[in-house]
Amino acid sequence: MPLNELLKTCTMKGFQGSGPGGQHRNKTNTGVSLRLDEYKLEIKSCESRSANENKTRALHRMQMALALKVREEPPPLEKLSFPGSQGRIQSSNRLFPLFIAQVLDIVAANRGDTKPAAAAFKLSPSALTRILHQEKSVVEQVQKLRQEGGKPKLRL
Repeated sequence: MPLNELLKTCTMKGFQGSGPGGQHRNKTNTGVSLRLDEYKLEIKSCESRSANENKTRALHRMQMALALKVREEPPPLEKLSFPGSQGRIQSSNRLFPLFIAQVLDIVAANRGDTKPAAAAFKLSPSALTRILHQEKSVVEQVQKLRQEGGKPKLRL
């Protein structure tokens, strides 16, 4: 879902960030905490001295947390398209959480097999594995799905 819709479903609170940053950071509520009670998720961000930047970072982290936690029926494979280029996508890409959610949905539906997910996005299995290994939490989730499906662990 778009960031503005996600924000509407979350409870947002400001807090004082700790650490370096001087007077502005230590005396204002620039840290942002987002809570999504439906999935029992709480995400915090206080890296920046700007509340808006922290809110955006927290929303992106919430998208990624939802992508890892929530499984749905995979969309029709012919409607999927790879949001990256030349078999690569950066984790900073705004479509990365959606891509990961779709990959994990396909992997879960195929009892841990990653090949159908790679084929759905017209990637080689090794290219998909490289993408998955960009984020440790994604690899852990894939390994969990593979274990539940009786498949061996992925290697890089």
